[in-house]
Amino acid sequence: MGAVSALVSVLNELPILLSLALVATIVGVLISMSSGNKEPPSLPENIPFLSNAYLYLTDVEGFMEHVNRELRTQKTDIIKFYMGPMKGYMVTGVKNIQKLFGSHEALDANWLIKILMDKHWEMSKEEIRKFSDDKSGRLETPQQGMEGVPEDKRIWLGHTRLYHDFLSKRKYADALADIYHSFFAKMLEEQPEGWSTINLFETVKHTMTESATKTLFGTRIMELSPGLVDAYWDFDQNGGKLLWGLPRWLDRRPYQARERLHHMTRKYIDSAWESYDWKEPESDWEPHWGSRLSREVAKWMRQKGFSDKAQAGHTLGTLFGVHGNSIPITTWALIELIKDQSLFRAAREEAMQTYVVDPTTGERRISAEKLVSMPLLQSIYVEILRLHVSYTVTREVVQPGALVQTNSEMAHRDEAVWGTDDHPASEFWAARNIKYIDTTGEAGNTTRQAQFCMKGRPSSFFPYGGGHVMCPGRHFAKQEILLTLAILITKFDMEFLDWTTMDGKKSDKPAHDDGRYAGIIAMPPDREMKIRWKKRW
Repeated sequence: MGAVSALVSVLNELPILLSLALVATIVGVLISMSSGNKEPPSLPENIPFLSNAYLYLTDVEGFMEHVNRELRTQKTDIIKFYMGPMKGYMVTGVKNIQKLFGSHEALDANWLIKILMDKHWEMSKEEIRKFSDDKSGRLETPQQGMEGVPEDKRIWLGHTRLYHDFLSKRKYADALADIYHSFFAKMLEEQPEGWSTINLFETVKHTMTESATKTLFGTRIMELSPGLVDAYWDFDQNGGKLLWGLPRWLDRRPYQARERLHHMTRKYIDSAWESYDWKEPESDWEPHWGSRLSREVAKWMRQKGFSDKAQAGHTLGTLFGVHGNSIPITTWALIELIKDQSLFRAAREEAMQTYVVDPTTGERRISAEKLVSMPLLQSIYVEILRLHVSYTVTREVVQPGALVQTNSEMAHRDEAVWGTDDHPASEFWAARNIKYIDTTGEAGNTTRQAQFCMKGRPSSFFPYGGGHVMCPGRHFAKQEILLTLAILITKFDMEFLDWTTMDGKKSDKPAHDDGRYAGIIAMPPDREMKIRWKKRW
C-alpha cells in the first residue's frame, strides 16, 4: 500500500500524471482465466506503477512492443500490468479473446466511448451520465436484472438502433455507396489530362474526406466551412493526445485542433436545424443534414435532451470514425498495388467486371453489390486491415472493477493463424485469403475459380472491434474503400516515382506505419509515395 499511497500523492501534484486514470480506462482487463485464481506474470517496469504508465502515455507503439516481448519471454498469453494504481491484464490467444468478446454480462464495453464523449465530443457530465446511468446494455434483450427499464430510458439501445437501422441495413448502406460513388467520381473529373505528378496520401485524403463528408453530412457543411478537410486532419493527428496526453497548459495544440473542428460541426448543426424543412418527405440524402442517418441521430439526440453542442461533438466523433480508418487503409492498398504492377493489373481486371449501366441515367458505374464479392479485392482489403489497423479492444470487469485489453496487432500477426511457409504473417500477401476451386462443366472441361476465404476467424481478426460492440460503420467503410480503389485503378494508370517525407524531402526508406496511431485506429503511412498518373478514360 505504501507504493500506491506515494503514487496518489504524486498524482495530486503532477497534472500530467492525473491522466493515468484515463489511460487505465483505455487499457482494459480480462479476469476470467483458465488457471483458476492464480495471477498471471507481471509486465516488468523500473519504477513500480509509473514506468509502464509513462510509456503508454508517450509511446503506445513502444508499450505494445514491450508487452509482446514479455509475452514471448515469459511464455504466457496473459500478462498483468499497472497503469498507476489501477491493475490491468493484456490477453492474447484465441480462447482468451473469445471470452473477452463473449462475456457481455460480466464485461462492460462502454469505457472507451464514454471517454470519447468527454475528450472528443465535449459532452457535459450530465449528458454523459445519461449513458452511464443506463445499465440495460446495447442489446435488444436487457442485461440481467435490468428487464424493468422502460424502453425510452434505454439510451445505449436507442443509440445502437440508429446505426443498425440507418447505416447497417442494406437499403441505406447501398444508397450511401451510390451517393459516395457520385461525389468521388465527380472530384476525379477535375484531374488534368495526360501525365501529372501527385502525392498519393495527400490526394487520397483530400478526395475521400470531402466525398465521404458530403455523403454522410451533406454539401452544406463544406460550404459553411471550406477549411473542414484540413481542420479534420489536424484533429486526426491530435486525437490520441486528447485521450491520454498532456494537459492543456502543457500542450495546447490538441485542444485547439478540437475546438477548430468542433466550431465547424456546430455551424453545420445550427444551420441544418434552421434550414431543413422537417415536413418534407423522407429521402436518402439532402444537402442540409446529408444522410438519413444524420437526420435521425439529430432528432433522437434532441428528443433525449442532448444539447446542440453535444450533437456537434457527435458529428466530430463520426468524422473521426469514418475518415480515421477508411482513408489510411485505402492509401495502403494503393501503395501495395502501385508497387506491384502485375497485381495492379489483376485487381483492375477484377474491378472492371463490376461495372454496370444505370438503367435510369445510362451512366456507366460500379455496382457496390458486385464489388464487395470480388475475391482478389476482398482478400486485399482484409490483408491491409490485418496489417495496418492497431485497435485496442477494451472491457471493464463489472466486478471487482478491473480492466481488460487485447490489441488487434498481436492477433493479426499471429504466425500460427496467418502465416504460411512462403508468406509469413508480417508481410503483405494479396492472395492470403483466396482459395481455388476446380469445377467441371457439362463438356467435361475443368475450370479453376478463385474464391474469397478469410484465413483467420473472428477471434483472430477484429479491426472493427469484436463481440456485441463493433464499429457500426464497418459495412459502409468496406464499400467506401473498395469503391475508391476500383474507381482509381480502372480510370487511372499509376507509376511509382519516389518516397518522400511528409514535408517533401526525398526519402531512401519506404513508408511504414505511423506509430503515433498505435492502439487507436488504422495507422497511416509515415511518409508519402510520389507517383505519376494519367486518366485512361
